[in-house]
Amino acid sequence: MTVPARTPAPGVTRRQALALGAAAGLGALVRAPADGWAATASGARSFTLDVPHAAWARGGGRRTGVLRAPRRFDLLGVRARNLGASSLEVRVRRRGGPWSPWTPLGAGEEHAPDAPKLAGASDPVWAGGADELQLRALHTPAGARVHFVSVPSVPAGGGARLRARAAQAGGPPAIITRAQWGGDGVVPRAKPLYGDVQIAFVHHTVSANAYSATDSAGIVLAIAKYHRDTNGWNDIGYNLLVDQFGQVFEGRAGGVEAAVVGAQAQGWNSHSTGIATIGTWSEAAFPEAGMASLARVLAWKLGLHGVPATGTVPLVSAGGSLNRYRSGVTVAFERISGHRDGCTTECPGTRLYAQLPELRTRVAQLAGTVAVAPTLTLAPSAAEVTYGAGATFSGTLRDADGGLGGVPVSVQKHGGSAWVTVGRTTTRADGTWSATVTWRKAGAVRAVATPAGGGASVRSAPMTVALGTLIDVAPGPSRVLAGRSALLSGLVRPGGPVRVRVERQTSGGRWVRVRDVPAAVRGSRWTAKAKLSKPGIYRLTPRAGTPVEAVAATARVVRAVRHAADVDKIAGGASNATVAPVAPPPAATASGAGGIAAA
Repeated sequence: MTVPARTPAPGVTRRQALALGAAAGLGALVRAPADGWAATASGARSFTLDVPHAAWARGGGRRTGVLRAPRRFDLLGVRARNLGASSLEVRVRRRGGPWSPWTPLGAGEEHAPDAPKLAGASDPVWAGGADELQLRALHTPAGARVHFVSVPSVPAGGGARLRARAAQAGGPPAIITRAQWGGDGVVPRAKPLYGDVQIAFVHHTVSANAYSATDSAGIVLAIAKYHRDTNGWNDIGYNLLVDQFGQVFEGRAGGVEAAVVGAQAQGWNSHSTGIATIGTWSEAAFPEAGMASLARVLAWKLGLHGVPATGTVPLVSAGGSLNRYRSGVTVAFERISGHRDGCTTECPGTRLYAQLPELRTRVAQLAGTVAVAPTLTLAPSAAEVTYGAGATFSGTLRDADGGLGGVPVSVQKHGGSAWVTVGRTTTRADGTWSATVTWRKAGAVRAVATPAGGGASVRSAPMTVALGTLIDVAPGPSRVLAGRSALLSGLVRPGGPVRVRVERQTSGGRWVRVRDVPAAVRGSRWTAKAKLSKPGIYRLTPRAGTPVEAVAATARVVRAVRHAADVDKIAGGASNATVAPVAPPPAATASGAGGIAAA
């Protein structure tokens, strides 16, 4: 069974949130203002400690001796080769103080992106300012390394102010932004990806419950650092986090209102939002203050995406080693499900899982009717599109009764002083639509639907799509005289600096970097001279874009020869690694009526 595509409402404005909140009896989204703590959050640090075999021997084989961390830490986890089979536990203390209880270190793969690059790290455990630890295990893990995170101290009263603001806010609880808890200091590895929201997965962070309300911002910051630096993920895995005191935190970057693809339920991330409760709720129930905020924020979040709190939805599994279902299997989920419903995990804990029926009822009571006026959503297929390629946008037009079909939709781009229509299409029977625009300049895009009968137009929230660089290199001679320069030229669009990386092949076949040569750029054309000082085989790779996100053309391979006669024999000949000039971009298309203009 195929699931119809549904599209989020990325970047919902305050006005839209007010309108949806009023329809659902929720009130407005309240942004908690930043306080002084965020200014110090850039001081969060990651560091490690290797656990040698001798450390286990000192503890009798199943337990280490006392391990002293390089510096005071607030959160820790462990990476090891046989972590899952070791049943590893940890306890911590400040030097000379009492030990904490033994806390299990989960296998760490309970929460994961659809295609994790690394494996073998445990879930993080909050320590709250310790400098010594011990590990014990049923089976000694091999090559264990402890990964620590330290975060700044919270100024006195900072957490109390956050709790007071959250408690006084009507409707959805105040959402503590990334800027406030220090997320601006944990820069994501990549731009956010957008999917849709058809279901909410409830999680727990598998960390200790012995934390205070003033600790929570630091816990979120430390988890974000651990997820990015130790797990190698793009960003913190969850879209939202709720502590046991009712504080709600923005999680993964990309817009708390948008359908940002998280790293929280492998095989289901593209069609869900992940909300984590801070703590471990296997033996203890999630407290009432946390449950009340969890219900309010779920009613708000699901309402933004037109998702009811009750009933089931069919989703198709994308598979994965942690998924309960193989790829392609259709599964009917409750709209608010536990993580264990989709993946092989005990998350969100036995006690919290038992609270989910009550949670669904509370969310449904808060949400009421999801929407009373037509709403239009828009989402790009990618946050960045290469110059001249097609940027695809999609969305859904719906009212209180469901999707609206046969309605004209205009795709508009902001041209500096006004919105300009760059594409037209029509909604399908279920209210969904899509259109593709040739992309030649970054900018903000919105969708506008005009219902039949002269009704008021419906606008989506705008989304900005970046422009990726396109670079090519023209064919040239495959041999030059050693000591002379190889001449290169080509096109770069939309422009910007170009550098040519010069590499020389060793006798073992490896390429060794020699230098980077700047090119001269005029408009969209570039030229460069790469001097090949010694005889040998060289690889010349033109590169453009930023150092972080460089784009490379196909390399030219050139041999530097000792004798001019060898050059003359093939003068004017084709390169042995030629590159065809860039073809014109394909004509843009759109589903439904209307044409598409370049943007």
